[in-house]
Amino acid sequence: MNWKYKKWMSWCCVALSSFSLAQAQTYRIDQIPDSLKENANAVYLIDEVTFEIIDEKKAIYHSHQVIAILNAKAKRLASETIGYDKLTKINSFTGKRYDQFGKLVAKSKKSDIYDRSATSGGTIFDDSRYQHLDLTQNQYPYIVEFEYEEERAYTYSIPDWYISPTSNLAVVESNYTVIAPDELQPNFKLVNTNKTLNIVSQDGITTSSISFAHVKAVEHEPYGPPVSDFTPVIYASPSAFHYDGYSGDFNSWHNMGLWQLSLNQGRGDLSQATVQEVKALTTNLSTDEEKIKAVYQYVQNKTRYVSIQLGIGGMQPFPASTVDELGYGDCKALSNYTHALLQSIGIESYYTLVYGGDRPPVRQLDFDFPVDVFNHIILCVPNQQDTIWLECTSQTNPFGYQGEFTGDRDVLLITPEGGKIAHTTIYDKTVNRQESYATVQILEDGNATAKLQIKYSGLQYENGNLNWIINDGDEKLEKWIYKNTDISEFQIVDFDFVETKDKIPTITETAQLNIRALAADQGKRLFITPNLMNQWKTKPKRVKDRKTDMVLTFEYTDMDSIVYQLPEKYHIEYLPESTSIETQFGTYQNSYQFENHQLIYTRRLEKNKGRFSKEAYEEYRQFCEDIIQADKGKVVFVDKT
Repeated sequence: MNWKYKKWMSWCCVALSSFSLAQAQTYRIDQIPDSLKENANAVYLIDEVTFEIIDEKKAIYHSHQVIAILNAKAKRLASETIGYDKLTKINSFTGKRYDQFGKLVAKSKKSDIYDRSATSGGTIFDDSRYQHLDLTQNQYPYIVEFEYEEERAYTYSIPDWYISPTSNLAVVESNYTVIAPDELQPNFKLVNTNKTLNIVSQDGITTSSISFAHVKAVEHEPYGPPVSDFTPVIYASPSAFHYDGYSGDFNSWHNMGLWQLSLNQGRGDLSQATVQEVKALTTNLSTDEEKIKAVYQYVQNKTRYVSIQLGIGGMQPFPASTVDELGYGDCKALSNYTHALLQSIGIESYYTLVYGGDRPPVRQLDFDFPVDVFNHIILCVPNQQDTIWLECTSQTNPFGYQGEFTGDRDVLLITPEGGKIAHTTIYDKTVNRQESYATVQILEDGNATAKLQIKYSGLQYENGNLNWIINDGDEKLEKWIYKNTDISEFQIVDFDFVETKDKIPTITETAQLNIRALAADQGKRLFITPNLMNQWKTKPKRVKDRKTDMVLTFEYTDMDSIVYQLPEKYHIEYLPESTSIETQFGTYQNSYQFENHQLIYTRRLEKNKGRFSKEAYEEYRQFCEDIIQADKGKVVFVDKT
């Protein structure tokens, strides 16, 4: 009997033993300790995974979960979705539903499992599919059980293990096991726990396992960090791996870069006609930046984005010549194409792996633990002291602008020498600006007319997705004004938007409005709240005995200057004092002046980002409350005729 068969039989015996034990166990919600029900919407009675690496090209993933669904907030946990493709096969997938006392009330049949393509509308090459099983019911509480097994024809990724994968979820029993030949033993990193892996080696096979029991639910507190920042997590990455014909290792970021370099090798070919076209386009430009911009705009005008997720195509770009011929590609192909075009005119650039989306990323790059935490590709172009980052999938993105999607995060550059870590553009409060100027004519009946000019720059260029909507025509822009202008009742008379595309882009909005009942008329008195359309309204809720740090992720500056013109019969009766607030979270100032029947109101708010101690939360609540009160300030005029 060879060692692989012995190992397989050993694992099967353990699995069958666990399965038999599970079958004999009765799941009852009334047996869950009250301490675990506290703050919980659901409780994992059992949450376990076994991942077995058979060899460099094959692995088995086995998952078993039994979940007590306590209320409707945990409804999503009563369904399970499993993705698969040509490199992943689902060997088995079953589900059961029990009442709260453990009585079996439903057992899944093959016809209950929906099998669908995972291809989206923007994807043309994709073999991804998924199976979905829904065990939800409308009466609570109840219990669901899912068990499935995947067979993977690759070892590129090893499952991580989140003991508390989300807030308001308690755990009775959590088990994580990885079995591998000694030469393929994965790398592990345990965080937020004093526990260590139980490691057993026998006959060239190493089993690494860890268990947790009776883990209480945690609540996500306002402005709190992700749950994974303060609950136990086991991160895993392959030492040596194979993926669809390509072998590599994650023993260093340098080596990971070398593996990606091997995937990209030989894919920068371009026709001589295209090379000559690009040289002609750039030959009269004097600086590298001008040439880079010309090439970027050439790509934007010539190509469009489609998703390609077919086997190794999920990791490897199309050849540049294919993109040049077809006029489309995904983030990998378009970044590689742009890289090839720049290379043809002697400008160096680096294919770059990045996590695009959440700010900050859900899973951030760990300098000491190489693993694929990326979902997107961009291009890095060194340009003396001013690195230029190119988002190659967008036909409208300003040159050199990263924005919220890929800005301010660690990335992996794929250089000729291997992988190198870099950090993308940081957009701070000096560039994330909203500058508003308005003149408002107050009429005697309390209605008003207003002329506005608002300039959005930096990340505020993306306010309400304005950076996308500006390309969609006047009808959608008009809707955007109604949705994003914080004035209770108004009509648009006229409007315009002007976009300036640059590394720090801007959009300037101008509008004329008719505003109803802006001033409250009470006999001879007229009441006005001068903060016309930028009142702070978010007051964080009170948290008793806060347990986590506070995280503010966005820094910006808002400036407002508004001139109110009033009928001559009105004179000032009450003018609020100016306000000035300074805290570690930011600063706020406002002022009021009245002269020549004009009220001049100014406001400036600067917000900081950062991680603050849990004790600072009350101070932040007070900062918000002080701004709310200052923004509500009213001016009173009196008719002395």
